[in-house]
Amino acid sequence: MRFNVPLFPLLFQYRLQIALTTKTYFQPDEFWQALEPAHELVYGYGYLTWEWKEALRSIAHPVVFATVYWFSELLRLGDTGVIYGPKVLQALFAAIADYSVYKFAQKYYGDEISKLTLMCTVTSAFNYFVSIRTFSNSLEMTLLICALNYWPLDKTAGQVNMLNYSIALVLAAIACVLRPTNILIWSYLGVALTIRQRSFKIVALAGAIGTIILSLNALVDIWYYQRLTFPLYNFLKFNVVESLSSFYGVNRQVYYIVEALPQLLTVYVPFFFHGIYISRSTTLAQSCIFVVFVYSLISHKEVRFIFPLLPIFHVFAAISLCRLRILSRPKLKWTFLALLSLLNVPLALYVSTTHQRGVVDVTFYIRTTPSIESVGFLMPCHSTPWMSHMHRPDITAWFLTCEPPRGLSHSELTTYRDEADQFYDDPELFLRMHFPAVRGNETDVSRFRYDWPSHLVVFGALEELLTSYVGHAYVECKRFFNSHVHEDPRRRGDVVVFCKQND
Repeated sequence: MRFNVPLFPLLFQYRLQIALTTKTYFQPDEFWQALEPAHELVYGYGYLTWEWKEALRSIAHPVVFATVYWFSELLRLGDTGVIYGPKVLQALFAAIADYSVYKFAQKYYGDEISKLTLMCTVTSAFNYFVSIRTFSNSLEMTLLICALNYWPLDKTAGQVNMLNYSIALVLAAIACVLRPTNILIWSYLGVALTIRQRSFKIVALAGAIGTIILSLNALVDIWYYQRLTFPLYNFLKFNVVESLSSFYGVNRQVYYIVEALPQLLTVYVPFFFHGIYISRSTTLAQSCIFVVFVYSLISHKEVRFIFPLLPIFHVFAAISLCRLRILSRPKLKWTFLALLSLLNVPLALYVSTTHQRGVVDVTFYIRTTPSIESVGFLMPCHSTPWMSHMHRPDITAWFLTCEPPRGLSHSELTTYRDEADQFYDDPELFLRMHFPAVRGNETDVSRFRYDWPSHLVVFGALEELLTSYVGHAYVECKRFFNSHVHEDPRRRGDVVVFCKQND
């Protein structure tokens, strides 16, 4: 699959502009499970969440961004390379996904549907918002649609091209290394292909390539963790055997149908449902239905989990749009498509430049303010990026943690409260128990979990309570707009920075 010179640079420029102008926060994994481990690996400082201490995650994805940091150091780009290097690389991945889904639709469905697919892809509000973020799901999406360009689907007649099939297997195996759940769609496609071709060679090649990729990944993880460990096994044990993923939230079974798909597709959702109904007899449509069904059986659900399927969903939406009678009339066609696309624009711009931007802006302030010696975040855990954005080895920084319960009985699990929960249950009690007096003569501060830092960061929802507790010991020194509304009451209001006053 060769890049079309006129189209691909335009797509890359488009995604790069989005990446460089996105100033907001979506979910913690973008930073804490990708950039933070990479930053710690290269620079030797940062914070590794409990998943890394328990070896639940492969270092494969963070190594991608660690490479960016290494090159940044080699070229002496400083903070610019640390902050913008990963954005440039992720924009490249997003552009590859855009181009790949266009070529995929063109190969299997023709020019008209491929153009409509590209329109859906580049105007998708959710794609605009997430594809340029450093989630493993985002790279998983790129690998998935690239692999499908080489995969022998229903419309591929005759003998399987083994070279293309091998390329698809390599890309699919890497995607499964990044996110083990990616095996769902590839197992369905693989079984369907095996039944259709009835060839042992297909199964043997899949097994061989899968074994090679998993072995190489195991060597990388052993090098990183400095011990024999298998993150894939640990991941499955935690999420499936122990079912502790439910600690991070439980959703109703129809979540993906009534919540996730409308979030992913916005104005294109009715066309998607129509398109997948039209295509219901194809292996591709059936594999998507299978993946969503299996994910629906798992207690903990997130829209990101099915995000890698979004390019395929756009293909189905394009199939539906192509059937609309209104598109047979040129004047109405372009008016309708333009209005449909433009409906995504306000939402895309708002969530990328405005909603939850304060939690990112505050890290820029910390990075560029030399007078900050230490900083504490009295917020729900992982509310901001960390050293991958602050990039300051000279300061002491802490935040309220939210480690999941391990080794507890069922009755203990039902009453478990992590540190952030304990703080918000009774903030004043927590401060009295875990901090010395704000202005006092404590002789043994080591018996407290925390000491008062030079700067405190809180959400506006906690501002009045904190001001009452600390009195004149701290004063507001900076404020950043964060959101107009927020579904989590703890995160409502501006992000406020308090500075400690000298005695």
